Amino acid sequence: MEFIKSLCLGGITTTMLLSGCTQKNITLEGKVTNTSGAPIVYNITTDGIYLPNKIDTLRLNADSTYQITLPVNGNEKLTLFLYGERNLGSIYLTPGKQTLDIDASKSNELNPVDGLTKENEILKKLADLNENVFNLRARRGDIFNVGKDTVASSVYQKLTDYATTLENEVAEVDDQLRQRAIQDIRIQALMAYMNQYFGNYRRGSETLKKEWDDAYAQMLDFANVGQAESVFSPAFADVVSNMAGIDIFMKHERRTNDDNERNQLLFDWYKTNLQGRVQEAAMGLLILEDESREYFATGIPALYEEFKTLYPKSVLMPKLETAIQRNKAFNEAELPKDIHILNTDSVRTFKEITDLYPGKVIFIDVWATWCGPCRASFAHIKPLQKYAAENDIVLLYVSIDTPQKAELWKKMTGHYNLKGEHVIINEAFKMEIYEKFGRNGMLSIPHYAIVNKEGELQFPSAASPEDMDKLTEQLKEASK
Repeated sequence: MEFIKSLCLGGITTTMLLSGCTQKNITLEGKVTNTSGAPIVYNITTDGIYLPNKIDTLRLNADSTYQITLPVNGNEKLTLFLYGERNLGSIYLTPGKQTLDIDASKSNELNPVDGLTKENEILKKLADLNENVFNLRARRGDIFNVGKDTVASSVYQKLTDYATTLENEVAEVDDQLRQRAIQDIRIQALMAYMNQYFGNYRRGSETLKKEWDDAYAQMLDFANVGQAESVFSPAFADVVSNMAGIDIFMKHERRTNDDNERNQLLFDWYKTNLQGRVQEAAMGLLILEDESREYFATGIPALYEEFKTLYPKSVLMPKLETAIQRNKAFNEAELPKDIHILNTDSVRTFKEITDLYPGKVIFIDVWATWCGPCRASFAHIKPLQKYAAENDIVLLYVSIDTPQKAELWKKMTGHYNLKGEHVIINEAFKMEIYEKFGRNGMLSIPHYAIVNKEGELQFPSAASPEDMDKLTEQLKEASK
């Protein structure tokens, strides 16, 4: 097991394992202004491990004050977001009680009372770097000047020069944060390189591919992902997943559409190629990602059992146990009787399905199990379900999942309590769905439509259940 240095036990520096630090608390309190009604959510590292999708809501009192107490093993990074709108920034917290007033109209301007000033200045630089790498990946910006660069050695040099310059600004803080910050910078640089690597590698000649491979090996040496502090970076989970993917799928040209096989391949790669704290975090994050994305792959419990054997005292264990409980509940649940799965094996046109409900208005929801916005929209369906029951309206959910996802699709309909009729497209009417509800062969989901009592597609693009007032008007119009 790789050993690390951490600050515990009244500030005494000692050497210990990831799972062996005495736990303390961080209490944060203050007042919140300018939220415009949107909730504030937060993410906090766990013993220095960044958990991408572990988000909690900041509970406000009637006077807009708050207080949260969080169990920690040492210094942690807390990141706050105005949900759906902006990143409010990150702060570095030590065990004890601290005050932070939050102006939700501002980004990256958090300033705790008696806070760690130098440390929080560094976190602002790291937040800017994270955003710049994200912008490069999303093609929204290119501060590194590598987006159009097709020369691997040039991309390597630009990114490492940028990282080294930023590293020189990390000073006058404790050694733990300095090492965490340096590793975050290098992991982010590697993430930016991978973004260019994937694009140029696919369309390159064999000579060009070798150049990108050689520079990739240099980037791996520069980033040194095996350093224990790498797990502090928001890009860590993506980077180790990409490293495994490059080795398994790109280099060996292996293909799989099965979530269980993919998870097992990644887990085994982590087991073979990573060590200690980095291996523990990568394996744990793989399991937690399945929960946060609500894939609930049936093979995840077996990976958890193997993880538990390797790291029985991991600080991630409480979160992993919750994830496994949710996985088992999802996979063992029986389908409610008011959810009707239609057999479409012999169906050749979509009209054959809508003709099953003559004289009725049909609300159509086109979705897929892999679609995050689709799953998020199901939080708003109860008013629609109530209105449909009172007005004899058919709720027809059309999944565009592949046949391999059929079992997951069925389980997910029950998980979200999607009362109504359910079909998964087959090849016979697949193109009809894309042509009817998409544009130029592209279909954006979730997509909603309404068929009127005469069986006509009256609203090919209807309102969302989130806009129930407008949707009600359209349903009433289709009922005339």
